[in-house]
Amino acid sequence: MKPRIIVCGLGRTGYKTFRLLRHQGAFVVGIHHQSIPGETAGDVIVGDLQAASTLTAAGIQQAHTIVIAGSKDALNLSIMMQARVLNPQIRIINRFYNTNLGERLDQSLPDHLSMSVVGLAAPVFTFAAMGNRAIGQIKLFQQTWPIHEEYIDENH
Repeated sequence: MKPRIIVCGLGRTGYKTFRLLRHQGAFVVGIHHQSIPGETAGDVIVGDLQAASTLTAAGIQQAHTIVIAGSKDALNLSIMMQARVLNPQIRIINRFYNTNLGERLDQSLPDHLSMSVVGLAAPVFTFAAMGNRAIGQIKLFQQTWPIHEEYIDENH
């Protein structure tokens, strides 16, 4: 059985995450404060993102993971606390602009991972400035390494 994933906050980042998860075959439900054209009611729950009733309608008790992708740290923190109350075992992926807060939560909460757009983009920008064609990064042996596409043909 595929894990049930909830994506909460379907702005640009959240909606792209929602679509990519669905494209990968994940059983995913979105939560947003308003309806999204082209999405069916069962795929996207419309309501107050931090309300227990909205999270329950999205299936928080059966969910494996919640991705909280809103653009406001205070709201994301509130959603995280409500999600943990409703499902103490849920894995939380949380978008935070305040990287210090995110790091503290990662260290103190089980199954919590904070992400920062700045934290994810800065190393890739750095690799690009140094001449690499980086499209991502990986941390290995206490060092961050660039990931890039390499096209291999018969003359490589």
